[in-house]
Amino acid sequence: MPRLVTDPGVGRFARLLLGGATGGYGVVNALTIDVEEYFCYAYPGDEFPCQRWGELESRVVPQTLETLRILETHGIRATFFILGWVAQREPYLVREILDRGHEIGSHGYNHRLVFTQSPQDFRSDLQRSVDILADITGEMPVGYRAPSFSINGTCLWALDVVAEMGFSYDSSIYPLNIRHYGVPGMPAVPHELESGLWEFPATTVQVGPARMPFGGGGYLRLYPFLVTRWATHRANADGHPAMVYLHPWELDPDPPMRPRSRLHRFQHTVNLSKTRSRLLHLCAEFDFAPMGQVLGQFQAARAVPLGFAAAM
Repeated sequence: MPRLVTDPGVGRFARLLLGGATGGYGVVNALTIDVEEYFCYAYPGDEFPCQRWGELESRVVPQTLETLRILETHGIRATFFILGWVAQREPYLVREILDRGHEIGSHGYNHRLVFTQSPQDFRSDLQRSVDILADITGEMPVGYRAPSFSINGTCLWALDVVAEMGFSYDSSIYPLNIRHYGVPGMPAVPHELESGLWEFPATTVQVGPARMPFGGGGYLRLYPFLVTRWATHRANADGHPAMVYLHPWELDPDPPMRPRSRLHRFQHTVNLSKTRSRLLHLCAEFDFAPMGQVLGQFQAARAVPLGFAAAM
């Protein structure tokens, strides 16, 4: 069950907003970690090429170990979507994540936005990451997440590729339109595609006539924590698991490299100093599990799939 946390940033107003309750819904949420370096950002027209990543200072190991320590303190297991480039250079980090009981997923190899790739390039990139992770762990990664949730309406063929490669689930889509991202009309809860692949979309919540994204990355850092807390309770009250995601580099308040664009720099670094405390509050208040486990529970409770078709 969700647990109560004393949060100095969420006081009387929050308790009133939540109706005096902090849980009781019996819903387990999915906690997911996208393991990549601070320089692996991929904003359209503003990215640092993969061919030069090796020139920069690596921080992914200590940042990921700190993430593991926080989760271990709270007895929480999560899904780690690991970039193939990172796994190739830090195989012992992958084994450490697995040995601590967490689920391993693929984040592709070089963090290219899916909607900028051809189907052949995408398949090659994904296969490369699968081969690296399988060689390290001895097993096929169970789930896939595209860099920056970059499967949109122009590249739904990618879901068929993911299914053909043997993944059990994908978690790469926002079920609304956000600039270059999202698939408006996609169901907002986990659902089965015609291929048999399950899609676990990024969590959104209905606010009046609009649907609002929340729960991870820049949204977790940008919104006041009160909003994330309320939205998670709202999703759980509706009987749906929320999906929280973050990157280990977000625990570092002062990354040595940032995007060039002012907008992208803001998105990438806003409130980095608050990521750790917000993760701690979420871990203390809500129940979390790896995405595969949460999806299995959801499948057991929902016998009839929603059947949103991937388009070639």
